[in-house]
Amino acid sequence: ETDASGYADPARPRKVPARFGSPWAGRDYSLLISGGIREDSTIEEGRQILRHMADQPFAQEFICVKLCRLFVHDGFQHGYDFTDTEVSPEEKLVHDCMLAWETPPHGGPKGQIRDVLRVIFASELFRSTAGSAQKVKTPLEYAVSAVRALRAKNPDGTFTARSNGSDLYNIMDRAGRMRLFDRAEPNGYPEDGAGWISAGTLSERLRFIQAALAPTGASYKGDAGASTQTDPVGLLKLKAPTALSNAEAIADFFLHILFPAEGAANLVGYRQLAVRFLNTANDGVASDPLVKLGTTTTAYDERIRGMVSLLMTAQRFQEQ
Repeated sequence: ETDASGYADPARPRKVPARFGSPWAGRDYSLLISGGIREDSTIEEGRQILRHMADQPFAQEFICVKLCRLFVHDGFQHGYDFTDTEVSPEEKLVHDCMLAWETPPHGGPKGQIRDVLRVIFASELFRSTAGSAQKVKTPLEYAVSAVRALRAKNPDGTFTARSNGSDLYNIMDRAGRMRLFDRAEPNGYPEDGAGWISAGTLSERLRFIQAALAPTGASYKGDAGASTQTDPVGLLKLKAPTALSNAEAIADFFLHILFPAEGAANLVGYRQLAVRFLNTANDGVASDPLVKLGTTTTAYDERIRGMVSLLMTAQRFQEQ
């Protein structure tokens, strides 16, 4: 705040709104720059302004809300009244995060993001079962996690899944126009699932997975980019060679690597679906046990690829 001459007017202090409560409410958040702002002001004065703005309660709240949305669940809001006698768990967590920012429990300067994260990770909202499976993967996270989940190093130095990275641009663009470092609006990419999930974007995710799991030379392989290659049978032979002819064991192996933090009881439906797929003919009706296909045939390779593709288009794989 400056007067007409470029100097701060000490008679016009700016107060933090009462909704923030202690220790912020009533505090003067105006900034007095010694000597006023002049045409020949140094870059250091600009940094001084930025440091001051970054430490305001409005900025603290904004960053804390973003972190809570990222690590806990969608729905955290700006503008809570922290002086209310009854507060929601979300409101309390944001307030606790701001207190950790303002008065770091381990000492040191204000604004230590590590202290804010400690509060989030120790909270009941984060650690309870109700906090799991609450966040949807962005197009970037979905594409990268698909390649990473099937990636292991072979003895010859090659990998069972790979992509040059730039080929993932197409799925990121089609599944929500997530163009890294090229967003037209200055507000950043959506932080909640509604910004990424629709009938159209989900179909693009399915299209990408089917192409990524397709064998080299498939007519639709280009939908995942020429460099995006996967070899689920190679991964199976490398990591679980004793399971090659056992549909149940194969299903368990891929459920473990695709949903590593999920309890077996939560995956019963997916397991039944995977086993049924492996033992069913391509028409989706006739019985065709996997054990009859042999482990070196094209039919076996296609069956495994189809089953993995099915699991990776399931709802649980869409979630962080």
